[in-house]
Amino acid sequence: MKAFLADVFQHGKVKFKLVQFNFLTLLLFEAIYTLVGTQIVYPGSLFLFDQVMNVLGFPIISDANIFQVFSNPLCLLTMLFFLLVLGFYGLFELTTLIVLFNESHFQRHVRLLPLCQKGFERALRIAKLRNFPLLILVLIIIPFTEFSMASSFISEVSIPDFVMSHILASPMLSLIYFVVIVMLFLLVIFWIFSIHYFTLEDNNFFEAIKKSRALLKGHFWHTTFWVAFWNTAILLVLMLLLGLLEVVAYFVLTQILEDTLAVSIFIGSFGFFVAAFFTTFQLIETSITFALVSMFYYDYSQMAKIEIPSTALIVNKNNSDEAVSERKKLFIGVSMVSIFVIVVLNSYVIFTTFHETFNSHFIEGPKISAQNSPLSSTPENTLAFLQQAIDEGADYAEIDVAQSKDGVIVVSKPTIKKTTDQPINVWEMTADELKNSNIPTLSEALLFCQDKIKLSIQINPSGNESSLVASTIAVIQQTNSSAWCILASLDYPSLEQAARVDPQIRRAYVTGVALGEIQTIPVDALSIEASFITPKKVTAIHGEHKEVFAWTVNSEESITEMVHLGVDNLITQDVSQAKKVIDQMTEPRELIEQINDFLFNDIVL
Repeated sequence: MKAFLADVFQHGKVKFKLVQFNFLTLLLFEAIYTLVGTQIVYPGSLFLFDQVMNVLGFPIISDANIFQVFSNPLCLLTMLFFLLVLGFYGLFELTTLIVLFNESHFQRHVRLLPLCQKGFERALRIAKLRNFPLLILVLIIIPFTEFSMASSFISEVSIPDFVMSHILASPMLSLIYFVVIVMLFLLVIFWIFSIHYFTLEDNNFFEAIKKSRALLKGHFWHTTFWVAFWNTAILLVLMLLLGLLEVVAYFVLTQILEDTLAVSIFIGSFGFFVAAFFTTFQLIETSITFALVSMFYYDYSQMAKIEIPSTALIVNKNNSDEAVSERKKLFIGVSMVSIFVIVVLNSYVIFTTFHETFNSHFIEGPKISAQNSPLSSTPENTLAFLQQAIDEGADYAEIDVAQSKDGVIVVSKPTIKKTTDQPINVWEMTADELKNSNIPTLSEALLFCQDKIKLSIQINPSGNESSLVASTIAVIQQTNSSAWCILASLDYPSLEQAARVDPQIRRAYVTGVALGEIQTIPVDALSIEASFITPKKVTAIHGEHKEVFAWTVNSEESITEMVHLGVDNLITQDVSQAKKVIDQMTEPRELIEQINDFLFNDIVL
């Protein structure tokens, strides 16, 4: 135990020295890097991307034209350039940190501009063809494994909830997913020094990988343990600090809750403090991990008797002590101003969100649409599924419709599988024959749901129907169900046809990809895969007096995020959880918990 504590102390001491030696430069770089990235690089790149795609004839990118986009060479080049810009900017942070820690290791002070210039030069080598695979490591592999070496500009890449639901529903897919995650994590560990070799020794990416694996030989478990240990330790310290601050906030709020002015002042001042503290931490979070990796890089190189070039990467001009002192003052001033600007911008977003999420829309909460889960024991598109949605308190239930051989609209996908796994083509069977497979007619489903739950009727033709859209609308009209039904489709021409048949029928366009001015599509609602929903997009769609449906939202985190974004309808496979989360956020008796949660989840996370 004594030896372990000694190792912890030694690691912490060395890592602290690497961070501390050029700390002012490090802090200023991260502050400016974050400002430029969030306010210029990302929005600017996205704006240019939208403009180019508009010129190429794709002002909107959705499921309807995604294959056309990917088959257009100019579109592919535009996407590649966009990813290259993002990847380069993410890599620029990492190469700059490595250069900085290299100079700190050799006890050399560096200035910001020469540091950025050298980091930029080293990152620019990504333009060489043999280094392109490094983009995959920076943009996808490290963020996907949630490894803390990820650039703060590209912090996370995740699989959408609806895809994860299908993965988890299958033991085989779950096993494959687990194996892939483990393999990617192992790649990150084996390649952990590759960016150092790429940056410091001018190696191409493949050479850097080989050297990284060679350097790690005999140190795999040691490296894995200490990286995990320090990240866990930092997380525990943050959780402890969060807990203490949360207790303070909860105690104060219980005393002032009846005084609206006092609550507003507290939210402004305390929230600003929390935002400032954790913004500062987030600025150096990536740096802390890279300091640890750099420490191992130098230690293992020394053990292997590999000579590391000690020549200064950055040549500083000789300056008087007075000039150095003035630069330090300037560094401190600019750093504080930069951090202050970031905090102000974050606070503006945070408190604008607070104002918006605690308005009447927030108090009511979004509607909930029940979508059948692959893990559910209740078959989809059945009366049993509809009853379950009603019992769980969903506002809407999603059903599919198809047309039988004799022209009857039934609740089913065009092709289904029986228990024997033999596919059934609905258009080849009559409605009476389909009843034996527990497939209800649309008329039966509408009468069953009347005054109990609303329906989102999914129309996705297979091409074998005679009059799917018109016949579906006819059934809705015959059962007087127009007021509580909405037609939804991935197939936009079907929605256009629906508008011609009945201009009053509500329509929702469903898309898994939502880029460009999608709010201009002439429908009543846009049903968008949750990862494509942003505050700007919600505002734009609401500005056109249309609703935003978010699918498929299953995790507590994503449900909370969608509520705060102000979506109108949550499409979920877990209605009970969605209701629980929304109820906790919207019930007046939970106001203190809401504000507490807002302060410590929305600001910090």
